Amino acid sequence: MDDWIRLGIFTLSILGAVVWISRWFGKHEEWMKGVNEFKSETKSSLAGIRDDIKKILVALPRNVLAGTSPVQLTELGKEVSKSVRASAWAERKAPQLVDHMKDKTAYDVQKYCFEYLKKESVLEPDDDKAAKECAFQHGIKLEQVLDVFAVELRDRLLHRGEEAPS
Repeated sequence: MDDWIRLGIFTLSILGAVVWISRWFGKHEEWMKGVNEFKSETKSSLAGIRDDIKKILVALPRNVLAGTSPVQLTELGKEVSKSVRASAWAERKAPQLVDHMKDKTAYDVQKYCFEYLKKESVLEPDDDKAAKECAFQHGIKLEQVLDVFAVELRDRLLHRGEEAPS
């Protein structure tokens, strides 16, 4: 009889364990379902965020200047420079300004050129028209085109300074 009692207790223990394990699996499946739903929602949210970032990046103005030191033209900046003939303009303008640049550091020359191009009526009417047309064609601001002129002028003035006799 003791064997029957032990067998009954053992059977009930096994049945209890089976019931407990099946309930645990049911809860685990429910929990995993929630985890999978969360993953799915997160993926769609991240896809939306990724699309928003792409839209923001497309809407940002393109740069004509590289963020290096000294300031240099990007590929777009070089294209703009050719389009508006900024190098030829700087070649014509530099002799008028070279005396102002004596004893100035390269930084001061650069600063002067950027400020000089922000003044009104610095460009001849044809150059001004070309600058505005270029800004429109490339989808950039007029100030960015003027920055290209400033870099070309700076480079011309610094180059002339190196050629000047000591």
